[in-house]
Amino acid sequence: MKFKEQLRTLLPAILLLLLITRTSYAQTLTESQNNQSSGYGIELSQFYPGTLVLELIQAAEAEIDAAVTEAYAQGYKAAMLQYAPELAGLRAAESATRNELEKERKKNRFFWPAAGITTGVSFGVGFLLHSLVSR
Repeated sequence: MKFKEQLRTLLPAILLLLLITRTSYAQTLTESQNNQSSGYGIELSQFYPGTLVLELIQAAEAEIDAAVTEAYAQGYKAAMLQYAPELAGLRAAESATRNELEKERKKNRFFWPAAGITTGVSFGVGFLLHSLVSR
């Protein structure tokens, strides 16, 4: 019984403490100052014609495309310089393997026909000997 009475008196205090703790962490939003001029010399409070904005956007897109193309080319060159020796070694190994494969193909080109002819001749000779011996 004591526990229930203590819980009834402590429960509102605990809940109030939790509520106060949560609200003490709440932060207020700070508003950004829109009247500051940027480093580009653009005054944010002034209106600019659409053609000027369009020209600026097109110029920025052209510069971005040029920068991306140049960065891609530099990265491609760096990768080629990094992997060129390994690629040359792999190409040399490939050509050597191809030459060995062609030699083996030429060497074994007559194996199956020779095996077939040998098998046929041996059956023929065996049949001939069988027929001569069994008379």
